[in-house]
Amino acid sequence: MGRFGLSTLLETVAVKSFRKGLLGGSRFWTTVFVARLVGRWLLRVLKKGDLPVKFSEQLAPGETLVVRHVEPS
Repeated sequence: MGRFGLSTLLETVAVKSFRKGLLGGSRFWTTVFVARLVGRWLLRVLKKGDLPVKFSEQLAPGETLVVRHVEPS
């Protein structure tokens, strides 16, 4: 008999909330499904840490920096 971990439990809840909530019409499981989606979204949005630096250059006094958005062709 295998050991069940937290990841197995979360995967079971994810599958069950999709099947019984979205496909089956259960309000409880739909709420669980939506709460799981919101939780994953919040973890991604509130993720701590530095974003990667794309461009870094020191400006001399009097120099300016112009940022433009060009539509792709």
